[in-house]
Order: sequence, then structure tokens, then C-alpha cells
Amino acid sequence: MTRTSSHPALLRIALQDLRAGKVLLASRLPALRDAATAPALRDAIAGLIEEAGVEAARLAGLGLATDGPQNLWMAGILDDADRDAGSHQPGVLLDIALVGALRKAMAAQIVSGETAIALARRAGLAKYTAAAEANRADEAAADGRLHRLLTAFTAA
Repeated sequence: MTRTSSHPALLRIALQDLRAGKVLLASRLPALRDAATAPALRDAIAGLIEEAGVEAARLAGLGLATDGPQNLWMAGILDDADRDAGSHQPGVLLDIALVGALRKAMAAQIVSGETAIALARRAGLAKYTAAAEANRADEAAADGRLHRLLTAFTAA
């Protein structure tokens, strides 16, 4: 196995990994949308699906190879979300569990994006920085919407 030996190479891997996570989100979130019971959560997940497609395209537009390895952490988070969808009764408890799983996905994307932003800035690669920052802003906004749903679902 070849070891990564430069900041630009690590940036390329980070961006490919982020894109792979977005592709997984776009392909696997429809099942979670269908499992959600609250219309507001279904709408939020529909928005996440659309955003994941836009964000994946933004990263693919950087000209990076799109045939990298599977994003293991996103696959694991989504496996957990699928398990939640099948192990909780439909209703508010399921919706709370799904919001938690989706926020884990957003948190993973945010942290990984921040790494890519730092690497792109260090390398002086403005177009990579801009793409990663745009995705980071989208993810933070999505997490905020999910947090508001969590608050609404758990209000006494």
C-alpha cells in the first residue's frame, strides 16, 4: 500500500472521501425519509437528499477521481440509522432517533470538511477551499434545521 506523503495528496483523498459520503447520503436517505413519520422530518430529509446531490456534484466538479474507496464512516452511520428505522415503533421516538442519526452524519461531514478546508488553505488552492467551505456551510445549516426538529420533537 502506498502511503500519502504530501498535503495536496491528503487533500485529494479528503475531498474524494467527502464526495463518497455525499453519494452514500443521496442513495440511502430515501429509505430513511420513507421511515420518518413527521412531515417536517420527511421534508428535512428530502432537502438533505437534494443537498447531498448538489454537494457531491460540487466536489466532482473539482476534477478529482470519483472512483475512490467507499466512505466507511458514512456507511457505518447510515447502517446505524437503518437499524434505528427498523427497531423503533413509528412515531416521535423513531423520528428522534432518525434526527440523531442524521446529525451524526452532518457532524462527520462538518469535521471532515474542516480538515479539507485547512488542507486546501495550506496548499493555496482557492477553488478547493471554496468548494469545501460551501459544503461546510450547507452542512452546518442542515444540522441547525435538524437540531430545531429535535427540540420540537422533545418539547414537553
